[in-house]
Amino acid sequence: MEMEIANFSDALINLNESDKEECVEVYENYEELEKWLLGVVALPFILVGLSANFMSMLIFSHKNMRSNMVNWYLMILAASDSVILISSFIVLTLPRLGEILHFWRLTWISYYLVPYWYAPMGSAQTISVWMTVAMSLHRFIGVCLPFKASILLNKKRAKVAIIAVVGFAIIFNMTRFFEVEIVRVCRHTPINAELPIFHPTPLRLSSLYRRLYYEYAYTLVMFVIPFTILIVVNSMVILAIHKSRQIHAKLNVYDDGTRKQEIAKEISTSIMLVAIVVAFLLCNTLTFVVNILENWGYPNYLTMLVPWSNWLVMTNASINICIYCMFSDKYRQLFWYYLRVLGCCGCRHDFEVIVNHTWS
Repeated sequence: MEMEIANFSDALINLNESDKEECVEVYENYEELEKWLLGVVALPFILVGLSANFMSMLIFSHKNMRSNMVNWYLMILAASDSVILISSFIVLTLPRLGEILHFWRLTWISYYLVPYWYAPMGSAQTISVWMTVAMSLHRFIGVCLPFKASILLNKKRAKVAIIAVVGFAIIFNMTRFFEVEIVRVCRHTPINAELPIFHPTPLRLSSLYRRLYYEYAYTLVMFVIPFTILIVVNSMVILAIHKSRQIHAKLNVYDDGTRKQEIAKEISTSIMLVAIVVAFLLCNTLTFVVNILENWGYPNYLTMLVPWSNWLVMTNASINICIYCMFSDKYRQLFWYYLRVLGCCGCRHDFEVIVNHTWS
């Protein structure tokens, strides 16, 4: 889910440390790989992902889902993933699509909006990363520390955790508002189109700022710390689930049909959350590698790897709905419920009665 902003921003804003008074008039085409991967292949992922995340927000905000605090984290995760996809469309897909179609107005819109979307995009990615961490810690306490769960896991603490993650993400990315600026609009050749010219500000060009923020803080906050927590915590959850299955099998707990169903739901929920984390790690590991290569001074690999890392981030922001449908009965029921409601506006009350009766 964490997109390599430090890398793709350098390509987007065309970092040029020459005099800003000089108007750049030569348009540089995107590489073929990134143009088609991010401009064409990524487009259906973005559209489907936005629809899926909208559906997830509807489902997790339903009164029958709000009682489970884990769903609060998943609702915020869907919202942050939506912002990531919208940002990806504006910053990555739109200019490349404009070049493919020779419809330079799309490129103009993208270039004009980039400075304003830079901070919200970073904030959404930070929220996505740390909301996944918060969700994993919540489940870890419930599974591995069951006797402390009633004290540590309550609605007030969950709200504080969510507010803390959102607040931290906004503060951590606040400086991005001051990293890029539009300096003028110039006519570009050979495309014969006017496009905004934007450059990094003195803050973004500061070697001290880049070292402290991107090489140290960004790497720790977005990769090292969350990846470590997710791997350790979810490994312990997996071991706890395996141990729980063995214990319950020995104690013959499954003879009780009601208890069997409760245990099955708990295990299914835990597996679902672990699957979300696994998908997150798989889709963001390449971004971590790209970050390391950039910080260690291996720019030759970035041209090939950055487009794929960005595409994987978009994919991760789009696929959680598949995991929800695989492991959550309630999610599937509400998914079909909302599909029917959208297709039959006058039938909402009847479908609501059916859903409530099913869960009563």
